[in-house]
Amino acid sequence: MIKPLRLYQIPWSHYCDKVRWALDYKEIPYELVTFNAFGKTKGLERAPKNLRKLTPIVEDPNSKDDNSFLSDSTPILLYLDNRYPKISKSLLPLSSEQRQQVIDTCVRLDSGLGLYARRLAYAQMFKEKPSAISLLLGERFSWAYNPDDIRSRLVSPFIASFMIARFRLHRLRDDQVREKTEQILLEIGDRLRKNDYLIGDQFSAADLTFCSLVKPLRWIPYFADDRRFQIIFKYCEGMRRNHDPKYPNIDNFLEKLLENNRIQMKKRQESLFYRVKAFMHQINFLKRFFIAFMVMFMKKFYGPSTDDGEVPLFISSVSENKQTNEALNDQRRVNIQSKWSLIKFLFKYQCHLLFTMPQQNLYIESGA
Repeated sequence: MIKPLRLYQIPWSHYCDKVRWALDYKEIPYELVTFNAFGKTKGLERAPKNLRKLTPIVEDPNSKDDNSFLSDSTPILLYLDNRYPKISKSLLPLSSEQRQQVIDTCVRLDSGLGLYARRLAYAQMFKEKPSAISLLLGERFSWAYNPDDIRSRLVSPFIASFMIARFRLHRLRDDQVREKTEQILLEIGDRLRKNDYLIGDQFSAADLTFCSLVKPLRWIPYFADDRRFQIIFKYCEGMRRNHDPKYPNIDNFLEKLLENNRIQMKKRQESLFYRVKAFMHQINFLKRFFIAFMVMFMKKFYGPSTDDGEVPLFISSVSENKQTNEALNDQRRVNIQSKWSLIKFLFKYQCHLLFTMPQQNLYIESGA
């Protein structure tokens, strides 16, 4: 009898959704364990020290090897397909050529689309519901699961500072994240106009990977409302309906929270108080001058060259002369060595949160 696997996940992570979907699709029993991003996660103390603490992480108690832990979504999918073979539920084609195409596509999407979608989604969250970032502390403090709690509101700006630095959220325009995302979607959209699947003539890990990684873009109006990408979302909906056993119950708590927040915001925008407040902001030239001054200040004193201290957190082993299933990762290490460096760090990234991130959101929304 198969013992249930353990999936260590961040509930709203699209990379974790990818592995969850694969486990459900292959009908492999598993237990969900929420990863503690700011502390110890129960169960991971058994993991080897050289395991990259990079969610998703799967622990397989049925493994006969000494190492029963595996991280990174595509290697996990390859492991599941090899360790638990089931022809009718295989995620990889029988053809060796198409099999390699599927693997290459998954790694390429992990290294590009997945990273871009994550950065865009966090930027959108900071615009609409910044206190929702307190959910990262939910495993340590129960109140953090309620973004409207006063403690969540107070601690969220500090967590946001680390998230901005870790994922370069303040450099979306500099890194041309929106344009790169558009290019990937348009290329795949062209392919889907002629084919039912990304690779070959059957559902594979490539389709599962793409549909999982594109999921956060459904909550970004620029992409969700653009007619050019409707073929993408329609295709993903069909893949979910036909191949995801959890469909349609796949929305996580964060997505429902953002949806409810949008409903409330729409109601508030229709009120007289909100309209008066918006009008007062328009005629408050002193406030607008201060914001414009701070935007100029941020560009001059906190430009891209000042981010050099935040070095990559995970050094990839990918090289031109070596084939690998390991994807690139864009997370960066925050280098704080003293209380004074912490103060300087928080000041810098609080300013980015207040004055740079609104500019990044305008960049995403404008399409120019």
